[in-house]
Amino acid sequence: MSNSTRSAALSLFIATFVLCVYSAAEVKVTTDTSYKYLDLVLQWAPGSCYNFKYCKKKIPNTWTIHGLWPSVNYTNYPVNCAGSCAPDIAGLPGDLVTKMEKKWPDFYLDQDHEGNEKFWKHEWCKHGTCSTDLLSSPRNYFNKALSLYDTISLDNTLKSAGITPNDTVSYTFSALNKTLASSLGVSTFRYWCKEGEKQVLTRVGVCVEKSNEFSWQDCPGGEFKEECNQEKEFYLMPGSAAAAVFFNSGLVFVVLARILMLI
Repeated sequence: MSNSTRSAALSLFIATFVLCVYSAAEVKVTTDTSYKYLDLVLQWAPGSCYNFKYCKKKIPNTWTIHGLWPSVNYTNYPVNCAGSCAPDIAGLPGDLVTKMEKKWPDFYLDQDHEGNEKFWKHEWCKHGTCSTDLLSSPRNYFNKALSLYDTISLDNTLKSAGITPNDTVSYTFSALNKTLASSLGVSTFRYWCKEGEKQVLTRVGVCVEKSNEFSWQDCPGGEFKEECNQEKEFYLMPGSAAAAVFFNSGLVFVVLARILMLI
């Protein structure tokens, strides 16, 4: 097969893959800036990278930020509200960048090696630009997400309730809901899981009021792609479980990993 034929086949495969992902998610996206609340999405790298071979060899073993998403509901949210978008990440204060490197890292393989900066630009351009009524700049957006993340202190909150990483011990969503409700004063949250031999928790969403107070609120509920089955128990995988499936992948796998992360 010639290089041009391989390239065309790869492009067709990726386009088909993206179409299938968006169709399965049944997501309605729009550049309309109206939204009802913000969804603070935190991610657990060992869960996201479990049985997924396209993560970096060294991944965080703490909860980190994925994004702060203005939303109407779980499958309806505005995106890319600025049109063209080129945030000056290099111009952000050094102390802010240091915090983001620790609490908002990109742990997926990246063929162009832009890593964190590319991830942060994506989150601001896709989601942050739709919340400028409250968070007028990338600096404000990143600072607010970090502040909310610190307030939740999810690692400590779960640890205090005995919910710790373990690939042989499972937990109930009843226990998880009770723990978060006790800590945050609201009762409904959003959970993402991977299904297989085990139901593996990958993300937690905590909803925030659309106001200058940025208070916690109940999430609206509803179905979405990768939603956890809360009638089943879940596993909070340790970093060692994710590391066991790591290998140095090729270009096509890196591209697919980036697609999955950026959706």
